[in-house]
Amino acid sequence: MSYVETKEMSITYPLEQHASLPPVSVGIEKGEKILILGASGCGKSTLALALQGLIPRSIDAKRSGSVTVDGTDPKSWTAKQASSHIGVLFQDPQTQFCMLTVEDEIIFGLENLGLSKEEIKRRLEESLALTNLTDRRHDALQTLSGGLQQKAAFACLLAMDANTLIVDEPTANLDPESSKDLLQCLADVSEQKNKTVLCIEHKLDDVLPIIDRVIALSSSGGVFAQGQPRTFFQQNTSLLQDAGIAIPEVCEMAFKLEQEGLVTWGCFPLTLREWEAECQRLGIQKTNHMPCPSEVAASSEPILETNALSFSYRKQPVLQHVTFSLHRGQFVALTGANGSGKSTLFQLLSGIYTPAQGDVALHGKSRHDISDSDWMQHIGYVFQNPEHQFICDTVEEELTYGLKMKGTSPAVIASQVDELLETFSLTAKRAANPFSLSQGQKRRLSVATMLTSDQDILLLDEPTFGQDEANTTAMMDLLLALHRRGKTIVMITHDMELVYQYADHILLLHEGTIAYDGPTDAFFENTTLLKQAHLTPPINRELAGWLPSFQKEEVL
Repeated sequence: MSYVETKEMSITYPLEQHASLPPVSVGIEKGEKILILGASGCGKSTLALALQGLIPRSIDAKRSGSVTVDGTDPKSWTAKQASSHIGVLFQDPQTQFCMLTVEDEIIFGLENLGLSKEEIKRRLEESLALTNLTDRRHDALQTLSGGLQQKAAFACLLAMDANTLIVDEPTANLDPESSKDLLQCLADVSEQKNKTVLCIEHKLDDVLPIIDRVIALSSSGGVFAQGQPRTFFQQNTSLLQDAGIAIPEVCEMAFKLEQEGLVTWGCFPLTLREWEAECQRLGIQKTNHMPCPSEVAASSEPILETNALSFSYRKQPVLQHVTFSLHRGQFVALTGANGSGKSTLFQLLSGIYTPAQGDVALHGKSRHDISDSDWMQHIGYVFQNPEHQFICDTVEEELTYGLKMKGTSPAVIASQVDELLETFSLTAKRAANPFSLSQGQKRRLSVATMLTSDQDILLLDEPTFGQDEANTTAMMDLLLALHRRGKTIVMITHDMELVYQYADHILLLHEGTIAYDGPTDAFFENTTLLKQAHLTPPINRELAGWLPSFQKEEVL
């Protein structure tokens, strides 16, 4: 028997006709580090809840089949026993907070374990140090950025010191440098303490070096592929592409070149470093970069502009003298390290917050001179947490609400809703409560509801969070189509691949100020600025430098 084992286990939530997790059988050994892949909504997060015993101990759902962890059915554990066996970092860190500050949140779990004061202090200091949160220990959780909240939740997980760690989209809200730090910390803890790790993730390039085995779940049930990372991706790339599952950028390019007969890899590369080593072995030289999207010629007048914008939380400065302008038809990426003020800036632009100093102007008119309703007719905003914008009982009602408020005819509403449900892969969830959706489905719904209002400026905070490859591509292509129709798109993201592929302009926030305001290609040439902002160049841009050499006769 494996350390963690399921046999034809399925999970069905109340009022659902179909299983959220179709029957699945997996075996995981003690100390293994496993990557769980699957299309959005296939049941990955539900699997994590069942392994921890939260289903059915605390969450009402029907479980069929069997599951054991170290020979015991998790549903027989008490809450205290469960926390010692399996710790879970949830997809939305806010759902697991119950105290006010970072330090109090970490201590709360440790006190419930009945530990001595000395042991609590030791674990507290260790977890804060491992997550670089020592200077944030007294910060209120609600004032932290999404990325810093994710770090705080990870610190809590480490402090509890469970035998098995399940991390659900652990890097979704983190900047690239913080993502690498978290994953390396996870690998180190696993190696030092022989902990079993299950990682659910869509962003794969950084996670692969720490993984022992990959398991891919099918939306229709069961495991459709598994194996060691190198063999897994070399043999299953086509299957993963057909299933709409993300593939590491290096693997995807290596597979494509091999399929076209342009190269035979001695060692199929998983990472950029391995790609470079293989290219050097083959005598292939790096030449140039693929250009980023050309910046759209700005209209003569800005559509939205800020002037010396400043804002503070509890006397702590977040934004200082931020000045920039947006023009019609731009596709802008707003990026920067965790805690640099990106989401706060969006809340100021959308009119939710009022600046302490400075002003925001729309078509040259100050925010103070425009009513809330008129402001919102021009600016659409997708929150970082999609649940913050849901107000209806069903997915369909959520989509129809804005259209009804505009006085749209029933026939047009029906047509537009059907189209949005299809585009965002939510047709089967038409009658579902928005809060019952998976995190990825919630994100898609939040974007879809914003698109019903046809505003001139669209602000999207981490729009691809929790999405598989197919849904990410569909969403971004839709935003690109709106951009080409003259809409101004501004998205917050740490995904440099998305920035490289779609954005023509970048705004970089660093420590509350604008550190860069210009075209995308020039930004990626500035390695000093990238390092300062905890960002990394997009892998596809690096790979593109070798591609011309693969066409040379000696490489064929």
